[in-house]
Amino acid sequence: MTAAGARGGRREQIDGLRVIAMTGVLYVHYWNEHPTLESVRVSLFFIVSGFLIGVILLSAKDSGATVKVANFYIRRALRLLPALFLMLAVAALFNMDRIRESLPWHLFQMSSLYFAMNASWKPWIVANLWSLNIVEQFYLAAPLIILLLTRRQICVAYCIIFAISAIARTYHDQLGLSAWSSIVFAFDPVAAGVILAMAKDNIDVRAVLTSKLNNLASVAIIASPFLIGFEFGRSEGYRLLCIYALSSIVLSSYIGYRGVSARLLANPLTRFLSRVSYATYVYHLVLWWLVAEQWPMFYEKGPLTFLVMSAVTVLVATVSWHVMERHFDALKAWFPVTPQAPRAGEPAPAVAHLIKPAAPVAGNVASVPASPTPATATAVSRVPEREPRAYHSA
Repeated sequence: MTAAGARGGRREQIDGLRVIAMTGVLYVHYWNEHPTLESVRVSLFFIVSGFLIGVILLSAKDSGATVKVANFYIRRALRLLPALFLMLAVAALFNMDRIRESLPWHLFQMSSLYFAMNASWKPWIVANLWSLNIVEQFYLAAPLIILLLTRRQICVAYCIIFAISAIARTYHDQLGLSAWSSIVFAFDPVAAGVILAMAKDNIDVRAVLTSKLNNLASVAIIASPFLIGFEFGRSEGYRLLCIYALSSIVLSSYIGYRGVSARLLANPLTRFLSRVSYATYVYHLVLWWLVAEQWPMFYEKGPLTFLVMSAVTVLVATVSWHVMERHFDALKAWFPVTPQAPRAGEPAPAVAHLIKPAAPVAGNVASVPASPTPATATAVSRVPEREPRAYHSA
């Protein structure tokens, strides 16, 4: 049975959630530095990442087949590193915001630690990398945790990760930690994504999380700052409630909404934007620097900057996908995480070259099958010296 949210092996409604998270990033960075729902875009990005990787690794584990951990890392690298390294190369070429002084930190995916240690978002043109670092660090550990432990142990491990991160962020003052530690201890929504991936096959849990009543309650939780107040929307309590609410929405999207929700999350526009969302996220601050250094008016946040810079960023991301990224992405077919079963009527790839096609029988014109081939916190409204003073990015 095909899920309502699936198409061609993809869960398109999850792609729609990616687009929402990406739009939230562009909105905050180009238009409104203090959005009421600040926690939503960051947590959504993390939960989706944890959930999808959890589903992939748990499915591989449950299949009983040999899991090629090295291939998992190679596939992640092929998807993430080309656009990232291109962006860093351009930033270093122009020495944007003196990035050369800290370039090794960003190359080795330690931007979040660098920003926390220096209590500053400089260089601001790579401030968005802190959240990408969280996901990449999760990718490094996830195969080891999920493939080596039992399901019960996996659940305990990610519950501990969730608790440590939530406590460190909520009580950083009492623990003697800097407020900047919040960008280092940000694994709770990612851990929630993995826990959700484990819970999705439990019929009772799935029935509760995907029910209409629970979805309405989740929307009410997300929208609650509009009623309770702006400060509640910036609290750790609200952020933790959002993790639950967004987890329900992520699972419901994975199973598949129907009706209007399905059409809003899965349509040609969201399919296109989801495809280029990663490059949009990686490039958008560097592109802001390139454009605003020529036309300083675009350093002023607002609807004009949002519309122009979003259009420019999506255009460049589209070119990047077609010219560069898709070619690296296609190489992932050579690095399956689990062995691929041969298609019906075909020999296994390992012995295909040893098998010669039988001579056709008279009157039988059926052709012989061919052998298989490998197939996102804060920025300021006015910018002194043509740069944002502080930056918080997803």
